[in-house]
Amino acid sequence: MRTILFTAVAITVGLAFADDVVLRGGAKIQAPVLKEADDSTVLDLGFDVLRVPKSEILATYADSAVEGTVPADTNSLYSVQVPERISTAEAAELYAPAVVLVKTAGGLGSGFFINKAGYLITNFHVIAGEKKISVTQFLQESKILRRVVHKDVEIVATAPFHDLAILKLTDFDTEITPVIFSPEENLSVGETVFAIGNPLGLERTVTEGVLSQTHRNFGGILYLQIDAPVNPGNSGGPLFNARGQVIGVINMGVPTMEGLNFAIPARHPKYILDQIDAFAYDATNPESGFVYPDPPRRPGKFSSEQTD
Repeated sequence: MRTILFTAVAITVGLAFADDVVLRGGAKIQAPVLKEADDSTVLDLGFDVLRVPKSEILATYADSAVEGTVPADTNSLYSVQVPERISTAEAAELYAPAVVLVKTAGGLGSGFFINKAGYLITNFHVIAGEKKISVTQFLQESKILRRVVHKDVEIVATAPFHDLAILKLTDFDTEITPVIFSPEENLSVGETVFAIGNPLGLERTVTEGVLSQTHRNFGGILYLQIDAPVNPGNSGGPLFNARGQVIGVINMGVPTMEGLNFAIPARHPKYILDQIDAFAYDATNPESGFVYPDPPRRPGKFSSEQTD
């Protein structure tokens, strides 16, 4: 009996915690790291070991849960992690699959997945006044980038004041790569940041810059000021730090100026997600932010000019 109990406990501990090793191309191995060599990492697969060349590893997250994330709370729709610093190229390769193209009849913008259940964030102004929304996901298959257009998209929550909206794919069978957030907002002026988005429809464009200022007040909201280039179509896309954590949502720029762009701090979408019931979208609610004005009157005998 003691042997059986000990074995059960050992298995439970082995399953509960593991290291996440993220490979080039987005594949992920969850297993304890046995040894770190100069040219390879040795992983414990239980009944076997696996030696992975360092050149094929993008990032390693130590002692993460089985799902590879540390939830902000038990009911959280998003995940937080504190990974090691990595290069912009590595972080872009790691999290570019999370970025999507959000398209409506009125235009297009960017968005990003926050969990594997299909929830994503974008700007409210990207979908304002629209109910038919499509989301284009980009899947890396070998050296080919495959586009998958999702048309079954639900509006989950809207926050016009924050210029944020939460969407959800209601029917999908593709693999989703979510972003991660930082557990605390610890920003420094001058730190490296980068954005991934779809400016002018140019898919998955990566731009890099620095955090120019952490508090710029516009209309009662404190924005992050960045010099990373953004353009129409970047709206709603993620702003990352050097660890690959989302620190903001790209929101606006000054058309006549260069290097003067702004992002909504990550605390705003996190707050909305934590209080999502308060921001739940209801098409019948006049406070939902969607306004449908009366159509113009038909010309002719029914027009106001020809009625007594």
